[in-house]
Amino acid sequence: MNWKYSFLWMACLALPAFAGSGVMIKDDDLRASASTSAAAVGRVAKGANVDILARQGGWTQVSAQGRTGWVRILSVKSTASGASSADVLGLVEAGTTRRDPGKVVAVAGVRGLDEEELKLARFNAEELLRMERFASDRADAQEFARRAGLQALKVSYLPKPKASAAQDSPNEPWNFGQ
Repeated sequence: MNWKYSFLWMACLALPAFAGSGVMIKDDDLRASASTSAAAVGRVAKGANVDILARQGGWTQVSAQGRTGWVRILSVKSTASGASSADVLGLVEAGTTRRDPGKVVAVAGVRGLDEEELKLARFNAEELLRMERFASDRADAQEFARRAGLQALKVSYLPKPKASAAQDSPNEPWNFGQ
């Protein structure tokens, strides 16, 4: 079997892992590719139901109103119960993918993961070990800062807040014992 067909076959097998339903949580342009510079092929309104097809960096490929395109990851929320791993992987990829410094980038945080998706999360020791390989020690960080021309800057702590009547109450849930 030709390698191109093998790749296509593996890609088709991977699609169900990303496929699911979603709803737009804000208006967004539907783009031809996962880029702010890509041509807009339509617009999807807040509240519209979409089919989620794939994730790539900070982008989600959706099908809506008979058109397929890419929207920003924070513009759509998955409504499928098993989609949390794809959401997390998309966010991780968004934070680790090398970017073009000439492009404007929106930072994608954990916003958008609801309580149900967080409940489905499971510990993965292999992924934790993989992540730890990216850690730097103090000497590496200092060498990086030196090469980049960065200098240490001492920043003073903020003054302690003044006590209020609510902080003095032992029944107040935000009482930090001050």
